[in-house]
Amino acid sequence: MDDTILSLFSRKFRRPVGWLLAPSLIILIVFFVLPTLVFLVYSFLLSGEYKVEWIFTLGNYFRVFNTSFYWDAILNSILIGLSVAFFTTLVSYPFAYFLNYRITKGRNIVLFLVVISLLGSYLVRVYAWRTILGREGVLNSLLIGIGIIREPLLFLLFSRFAVIVTLVHVFLPFSILPILSSLQNVPYELIEASRDLGCSPFRAFLRVTLPLSITGVLAGFTYTFILAAADYITPQLVGGTSIAMIGPSISAQFIKYGNLGLGSALSFVFLVVLLLVIYLVQWLSRRLFPSET
Repeated sequence: MDDTILSLFSRKFRRPVGWLLAPSLIILIVFFVLPTLVFLVYSFLLSGEYKVEWIFTLGNYFRVFNTSFYWDAILNSILIGLSVAFFTTLVSYPFAYFLNYRITKGRNIVLFLVVISLLGSYLVRVYAWRTILGREGVLNSLLIGIGIIREPLLFLLFSRFAVIVTLVHVFLPFSILPILSSLQNVPYELIEASRDLGCSPFRAFLRVTLPLSITGVLAGFTYTFILAAADYITPQLVGGTSIAMIGPSISAQFIKYGNLGLGSALSFVFLVVLLLVIYLVQWLSRRLFPSET
């Protein structure tokens, strides 16, 4: 009898929670799941010149797998994404550490500036780096003015270096915020205790701080890797024609050529590659930090 009353009581108060989750679930299904299923269907259909014929075919996937240009673009996107994620994490961790443990006054102001940078125009920041790295940009003008170089450095813009630097700057907040959130759960007393027990600052970081904040590091690394690898605007604006990434290729299939089937197939092949890389990163983190991940 008591179990029955308890079960009815729990059911009564469990239903409102489901209703609260319903709007988010509906939005997720309508704006993510259904479009993904549509693209999946399109990837198996014959299409071209903005027309889709309901003829089942594997030709789109065969074309992706048999075209070396697409695989070069995918590999280039993965390498640039990993590079951006690595350098972004390398910059974000000291910043988040200093913000969490060293700044007492003005911490909220600095955090506000980090958050508000997400609201800034993406294109404005990309064009700002074009201005900085250009032939007559700020950096070349400064180097010439102080006498370090005589001619402008042409490799700064329209290069892999320009793409990585721009993406690191654009996606920096996506790495800072999760790392800062994880560091806030690491009491500074633990770090001081490790120092009292004889650990050097570097050893205390490797044995205490980093393992306890690895979830935030992985989250920031994953966010920036996905966003950078799939980016299609920055490679076109600062990368030039010499930097082939898969994002512009997918965009061209949908917008320029109207080949919805091939564009969808490229998207899903790239999605599978991204998931494999993320799985490898998670697997490696579990091997290095087995008890924390």
